[in-house]
Amino acid sequence: MYYLESILVNKGDESRFPYNIPAFRTMGRMVFDSPITVFVGENGAGKSTLLKALAIKLNLPAIGSTDLESDETLAGFQTFSDSIKLSWRNRAYRGFFFRAEDYFGFVKRLRSLDQELKGDIVDFEKRLSGTGLKLAVGAVHGQKEALQRRYGDLTQVSHGEGFLKVLQGRLQSEGIYLIDEPEAALSPQRQLALFSLIKNLAENEGCQFIIATHSPILMCLPKAQLFQFDDTVHRVSYEETEHFTILKNFLNNPEAFLRYL
Repeated sequence: MYYLESILVNKGDESRFPYNIPAFRTMGRMVFDSPITVFVGENGAGKSTLLKALAIKLNLPAIGSTDLESDETLAGFQTFSDSIKLSWRNRAYRGFFFRAEDYFGFVKRLRSLDQELKGDIVDFEKRLSGTGLKLAVGAVHGQKEALQRRYGDLTQVSHGEGFLKVLQGRLQSEGIYLIDEPEAALSPQRQLALFSLIKNLAENEGCQFIIATHSPILMCLPKAQLFQFDDTVHRVSYEETEHFTILKNFLNNPEAFLRYL
């Protein structure tokens, strides 16, 4: 089941960001014909820019310390998002937007929530007694235990382990998920774990993923459609990506690269 069928970015002032990015000057309609879409390209090519604007357009919740509408780092993307036209197969009502750098904001939000729950208990103990106190405190403890089961203690694990735990805890069936460069936090082994998670959710749980990445591992997700961002935005095969070519050539003959570095 796919949700978002296509997007169309209207033209804007090419002297201003982000319309001055070459890929957006000639970008036509982007059609999503797979539950997994991967944006690839060099830094500054526009893949994360489009993903952020699309997240705003879809009004997705963000995993981090702030929501998209109050995130100052996304303030310049609102106008760009307004220029995007959406076409749906089926409207999705579940999903989120997640950037690698948002992980620490999410941990901060969980800490804040834990402190609020502890404060609720103190407040209940001052104002309530008997059965009312028992029920109120029990409900708060239930919330704390549910968070613990879902995420564990994220302060006691590595960045990569915690990042993966957050995704495992938040990804649900029948949702649309925009994820920006998750490999920044993940070792190759953890990337494979995320690969397996996304593959299962796309194939068996009715999820749609749009991912911006530099990871050749994630680019290889089964049946993923790859869009290359350079002077244009166009479909490519896995083997046609620069990431695949450079990594393959480097691993086959690293000495040849090292001579020129």
